[in-house]
Amino acid sequence: MKQNTRRVLAYGSNATLVTIMVLGVLVALYALADSYRARVDFSEGAQNTLQADTLQKLSLLDQDAEEVTLTAFSHQRGKDDSPFKDQAVKDLLKEVGAHSTAVKWKLVDFDKERLTAEKLGVTDYGRIVIQRGKDRVDLKDRELFRRVGKGKDRRVEFVGESALSRAFSQLMTPSRRAVYVLSGHGELDPTGSGPNSLSELVSELDRERYDVEPLDLIATTREGELPSIPDDAAVVFVARPLRALTPQEEDALLGWVGRGGAVLVAGDVGTPAPELLKRIGLSFSDGVALQPEMQVPYRDRPIPVYGRHAITTDLREDKLVTVLSHPAAVRRPDTLPEGVRAEAILKTTRGGWIDRGGELVGGGAVYEPDIDVQGPHDLAYAVTIRPGTNLVRPGKPQARIVVIGDADVFTDAIVGEAPGNAVFGVNLVHWLAGDDRRLGVTVGTVGKATRARRLALTEEDLATLRWVSIGLMPIMVLALGIATWLSRRGR
Repeated sequence: MKQNTRRVLAYGSNATLVTIMVLGVLVALYALADSYRARVDFSEGAQNTLQADTLQKLSLLDQDAEEVTLTAFSHQRGKDDSPFKDQAVKDLLKEVGAHSTAVKWKLVDFDKERLTAEKLGVTDYGRIVIQRGKDRVDLKDRELFRRVGKGKDRRVEFVGESALSRAFSQLMTPSRRAVYVLSGHGELDPTGSGPNSLSELVSELDRERYDVEPLDLIATTREGELPSIPDDAAVVFVARPLRALTPQEEDALLGWVGRGGAVLVAGDVGTPAPELLKRIGLSFSDGVALQPEMQVPYRDRPIPVYGRHAITTDLREDKLVTVLSHPAAVRRPDTLPEGVRAEAILKTTRGGWIDRGGELVGGGAVYEPDIDVQGPHDLAYAVTIRPGTNLVRPGKPQARIVVIGDADVFTDAIVGEAPGNAVFGVNLVHWLAGDDRRLGVTVGTVGKATRARRLALTEEDLATLRWVSIGLMPIMVLALGIATWLSRRGR
């Protein structure tokens, strides 16, 4: 065989082998991509990524393994914003479906599929119907979109993920639960507004299907009636009373704990503590708990360390900061009453101390060993009480109590100042109400608009990309190999 022929065969076989290898690699990559799809969000601020709250609820729905059906109806044709609205809903449902095995979704053309609309009793455009067994939640267009701006800057924003997240909460908790805030002693007001109100926390709890209402145990409409906690209560919140509770109210609170009830006690330095705290062995310090680590520029807002507890797990893992304001330390004796278990959930850092006055340096308090108490100190406790003890009657559920030396942590003035405060408040209520599996990042998404920079691809575009990757590119490689072979053959 001539040397030129051998050279041509060698180059040709090499080019063919390379072509076959490239084809094999491309086919393998396509098969892997089709079987193990990866989703990467390149939008500004990761706006197309589902929020942690939504992902958590999808995980809970998957754990229940009960199918959830989402039926989304199209918007009215001809309107300028209808294409945007339909695309925004479709993008959200695709993302939800990709993260959940329990959720099944479909888009329905309201004008063409009237039988489906009639079957579900839908009479308006743009509605989403969420069904799970016998439970159903409807989301209207006005809950999914909102108009912002004025004049030429007026635009439509999509807030559908927040609405859908609330709907998932309703499906997981079909009946609403009550959180009663004690009133009549100067406590924080859940119905008011302003920096010292609880309206922000109330809004977050409303999303989680809790109704927050004031509870007056002093007033009565019937002669001889003794105060008592309503049977529908999930949690009783003692929100920094400025005056001591009456003996009758103390008995009502102890009776509620005796039935396995849940209580959240928030106090401040110098405010009276309910008798319940003495019964479980805890008390508030007579000085302010301070530490070098604080929220700038405030000197009396320490940033506590989280204890290891279910309430604070997600806060600690997600590194969400909770800020307290002028807190009292919570004291615990070496030996607790029978059946009582207390775990610290908030603590000062190692440099913390209880400040009892003294001189100010640069306008702020400093540790003075002669009068102050060196830390670290505990700032909040999660308490459980076993049934069959002096506090909880036999046959009743385990009682749960949270004691924290700061009530301001729940107020509007502080909730908006730190990313972890609202999460901490909602987690407390979930744990106290016995809804442990819903502990997690559940807040901070109300009204969040989706401002996505999308790469919009139609089915035709995807088909084109598919054939370019598995058809055109290999052909180009083959053509390059043939061209190389021909050029070298002519030498």
